[in-house]
Amino acid sequence: MRKIHILLFIMILLTGCSNYRELNQLGLVIAMGIDVAQDIDNGYRVTFQVINPSQLSPTGTPTGIPVSNYTAEAETLVDAYRRASTIIPRYNDVSHLSLVVISEELARKGTGLIFDAFERVKTAKSTFPVFIARGTSAENVLGVVEPLESNPTKSVRSTSENNQKVYGISKITPLHEVIATLSSEGKDLLLPGIELNKKLTSKNQNDNLNNIKPSVVKVSGLAIFKKDKLVNWYDGEMARTTHLVLSEIESTTFPIPCGKKKMTLVSKRSKGTIKTLLKPIPTLQVNIAINTEIYEMNCTKDLTDTKVLTDIEKVLEKEIIRQVQRTIQISQGTGTDVFGFGSTLSKENPRYWKKHKKEWNTIFSKAKVEVNVKASINDSGLVTDPYEPK
Repeated sequence: MRKIHILLFIMILLTGCSNYRELNQLGLVIAMGIDVAQDIDNGYRVTFQVINPSQLSPTGTPTGIPVSNYTAEAETLVDAYRRASTIIPRYNDVSHLSLVVISEELARKGTGLIFDAFERVKTAKSTFPVFIARGTSAENVLGVVEPLESNPTKSVRSTSENNQKVYGISKITPLHEVIATLSSEGKDLLLPGIELNKKLTSKNQNDNLNNIKPSVVKVSGLAIFKKDKLVNWYDGEMARTTHLVLSEIESTTFPIPCGKKKMTLVSKRSKGTIKTLLKPIPTLQVNIAINTEIYEMNCTKDLTDTKVLTDIEKVLEKEIIRQVQRTIQISQGTGTDVFGFGSTLSKENPRYWKKHKKEWNTIFSKAKVEVNVKASINDSGLVTDPYEPK
């Protein structure tokens, strides 16, 4: 009897999966672009980027563009996904979804509960990042193949990840973090923006691949949201400073005055903390500690003199204070607490928060800003003095 039980158990293990499909039967959706519908009122125009399965074959010889884009319009995202089956010749599989791009037009109208389907559907996941297509459609952003990356999805992610490591304008923001921010109190949403650096010179993607100056995806600021609506943008220096305050900078550069020219300091480590003080008046306090190295000198200074290094540190501190104050003032002007001062206050003084949370945006907009920065230079490089042309 025992042998029969063992045999039955082995047979169960050997049975096939009921939902099993061969690779050549699947359409692997790796990205979705969501725009305002052109032909349906209050609907969506959804672009599904489907990878060519032959690109995944270790023995195959892939030819042509590695992905295809299919677009469908519907009143809901799930309906658009189902309708796409009329044009996608394979079963749509979203388990490999790794990017969602939303157009600026749609974001300004309001995202509403657009992310509900991603969180609710069992086959989807919530770890992929969300971006805003700035000044163009999500469909256009997902329609450009670059020479250095295999597909537009990888271009967007790689460009953003690279910028996050070396400068700090962009940041990978996963869907679950987006949903958590939208459903929480005391902090508004920030999302990275992307755009094309220039229009395509030809609709033929091979022309772009062979162009020495191709159209490419460009990191383009941070979208500032008020509840679920995009209301403003942080660009360049201010986008970077936002991440500095939030301790989301890996490394970045600070050009500061050096005689009549500039010198460059590169941050290696930084830590930003925020606090909301209520007495004597509501004050938004930011404290930043930053360690830097000197990477470039365009003037002559004695870097062996500790006083010289201290003076450089003070110049950097003043510059960071100026940037942080300007960045927070823009947030105050739109009444959007993207830094989470309200969230911090709700934990430190829950009684005050419960009483004043409905008027927090007004309190935040009028609050005093106090910024404290401690900068340190840990390394001046391999030379103490720059060379002097003779």
